[in-house]
Amino acid sequence: MRRTPRPPATGRPPGLARPASCLLAAIALAVGCDSTPEPSYTSVSKPPTVRVVRPEARDITRVVGQPSFIEAYERTSIYPKMTAYIEEWIVDIGDRVKKGDVLATLFVPEIVEELNSKKATVALDRERIELAGKMVDVAEADVKAAQAHLDETKAILAKYQAEVDRWASEVDRLQKETDRGVVAPQILLESTNQLKSSTAARDAAQASIQNADAELLSEQAELAKAKVDVKVAEAALAVAQSEEKKWEAWVGYLTLAAPFDGVIVARNANTFDFVLPSTGDPTADKNAPKLSPSGAAAPIYVVDRTDVVRIFVDIPESDAIFVKDGAKASILVRAFRDEPLEGSVTRTSWALNVTSRTLRAEIDLPNTDGQLLPGMYAYAEVKIDRPGVRALPTDALVREGAQSYCWILQDGRATRAEVRTGISDGAWVEVTNRRHAPGPDGDGDWTPIDGSEQVILGDLSVLSDGQDVEVAPQSKPSTVAQAPPPGPTEDGTGSGASSLDPDA
Repeated sequence: MRRTPRPPATGRPPGLARPASCLLAAIALAVGCDSTPEPSYTSVSKPPTVRVVRPEARDITRVVGQPSFIEAYERTSIYPKMTAYIEEWIVDIGDRVKKGDVLATLFVPEIVEELNSKKATVALDRERIELAGKMVDVAEADVKAAQAHLDETKAILAKYQAEVDRWASEVDRLQKETDRGVVAPQILLESTNQLKSSTAARDAAQASIQNADAELLSEQAELAKAKVDVKVAEAALAVAQSEEKKWEAWVGYLTLAAPFDGVIVARNANTFDFVLPSTGDPTADKNAPKLSPSGAAAPIYVVDRTDVVRIFVDIPESDAIFVKDGAKASILVRAFRDEPLEGSVTRTSWALNVTSRTLRAEIDLPNTDGQLLPGMYAYAEVKIDRPGVRALPTDALVREGAQSYCWILQDGRATRAEVRTGISDGAWVEVTNRRHAPGPDGDGDWTPIDGSEQVILGDLSVLSDGQDVEVAPQSKPSTVAQAPPPGPTEDGTGSGASSLDPDA
């Protein structure tokens, strides 16, 4: 069997043998040396090097900015009190009015006539009171006359009683004389007749006294009745006057007056429009401004008070507890001028809106020159000042949901601690309390941050609870954190050192 001959050595490519021979020569040279090289590597067990910072007392100012708009301090829609026709409208949109100025008059003639009737009734009742007073005077005079007549009859009775006593004594004397035969019986008879006459006159006087007494009682009753008539007439006058005031009020509703100094911003009045209390002017254009929310009621006029205007700012829940009355604020109104207007929070709603979870804050601005118009867009910023609070740089904290944590250096080890935070200006965060590790009895206790804590800075993601760390030496103090550029913070609710420019 024939073998296949090998190719000759001269048939190999010339470049293949040389690299191999060079590599062998290099290895032989290395083996021939007596020194052995040391292995070079980095130990993975070396503790990480970190920086530390202590919570320091700082003045933190947080600026909460929100787009807003200008609104009149007061706005009143004028509706009619009654169904009526517009007799005359006097002012138009853009007119400035003073409190009490007549805006329009309504036409309801039956109400005017009713008022005239009530006025006449009041005048009649006054005459009745005057007449009743005169009747009291007459009754008092009659009582005095009856009393005088009674006194007269009593005096006459006394006279006749004296006559009776005299003739009774005379008859007794003559009776004795007649019995002895000294005086004739005829004389006794005459005296007896005189006694009877005097007795009859006395009895008549007693009857006259009873009559006069009854007459006096009757006149006294008439006097009492006359006095009651006066009170009845006075009560009737009071009722009539009340009715008169009522209808005067109704007639007053025929005049639509300005409730305060302001500007007319809407008019739906036209001569002899038929207006209704519940819907105002039903002939108003359905696309007209200042209609009621239902779109069914059009006020006759809308008046804005513009000497003071209001700006609304909705403060996020996280900052709501720090915003108080008097907090400094800045308002930028692009349509007015490029420079911000300085102001302060005038009032807050105290309670949060349950839908947006925000606190309504209102800023009042004087507008004596009237250049701030209701409806203008504005950008409002409220400054929250927290002087002298303990604070940490923002990169010293780790957030997990609604909780914040930091790493504290204790005995050369990193310890994870939950902290409670306050406001932030974007570079620094207020810290108030820290939570210690849970004990056997349950959750750990919260203690105030006192500034002695050594808080770790650096790459916090490589740390684990209880891990050994090394503190890097600091040659000189340096600023740990710098304020970020203007813009929203992490939660997107405000800005740190923000600009007043709403486009920033």
